[in-house]
Amino acid sequence: MNHESEENKNPLIKEVILNNWEEFEERVENDISTILKFRDRDPVDFSNLLFRGQANKSWKLETTLERYVRGRNVKKREFSWFDYWKILESIKPSINSLATYKPDFEDFHIGPLSTRPPCYEFMIYIRHHGFPSPLLDWTRSPYVAAYFAFNDSKKDKDNDVAIYCYLETVGQMKTTSPKRPQIKGLGPYAETHKRHYQQQCEYTICFTENFPLKPKNPYDDKLYAFHEGVQFGAEQDFLKKYIIPSTERKKVLRKLDLMNINAFSLFGNEESLMDTLAYREIENKR
Repeated sequence: MNHESEENKNPLIKEVILNNWEEFEERVENDISTILKFRDRDPVDFSNLLFRGQANKSWKLETTLERYVRGRNVKKREFSWFDYWKILESIKPSINSLATYKPDFEDFHIGPLSTRPPCYEFMIYIRHHGFPSPLLDWTRSPYVAAYFAFNDSKKDKDNDVAIYCYLETVGQMKTTSPKRPQIKGLGPYAETHKRHYQQQCEYTICFTENFPLKPKNPYDDKLYAFHEGVQFGAEQDFLKKYIIPSTERKKVLRKLDLMNINAFSLFGNEESLMDTLAYREIENKR
């Protein structure tokens, strides 16, 4: 995941500094085992444990839309659900005319309790092809997350990688406040581009209710917000940030490739095939 970001200094995110890759595998196995024990004892609805890899530990937990507007000094920094839907509507004709994949497009309609934005499956498709999105992408696989963390990392102590581990709820109803940003997991089920399943993806959005204020536009009742503005770990939204030395890169990528986790298996196009072949024939053999 190539992007520039300001340094992450959020004190609400629990950072765990590790010495090597093996420590990460051990920690994650313990995390998964703990959740499975809770589920076996009380089989209620638990969120999936999600992972996100970033090639630099200082990068914030940002969506591509946040990075885009900041990096290009776009004046408008705050988007309602309706604002973003209008953007989707404007790019739909080009996508339907020029792209080989034709994602479904929905009219704008949300109820008062809606927590899934309109055109969710369309949003997944454009997110996987580089269009700025308010979706923050995660994977259920710690190994897929590790690929994204290490593939573009640099062997520099100042650029150690980060793998986030997120659990939205532990079988309890989620408490929210209209005045505070809230994270909502959107689940794994969507009919969209195959990369969604190749990468075992799930997504979160962060939003606030534009209430009790009455917006000028009646559709602007939900505003996309920043994930790092959430109160993590208050009986919900548990988040860990594992920091791993980037010097582990070669060892990790070799192991992942043996597990068939590489650019081609995750993206499935000819560019990613060349990327994988270059890694195997040039980088891994030298």
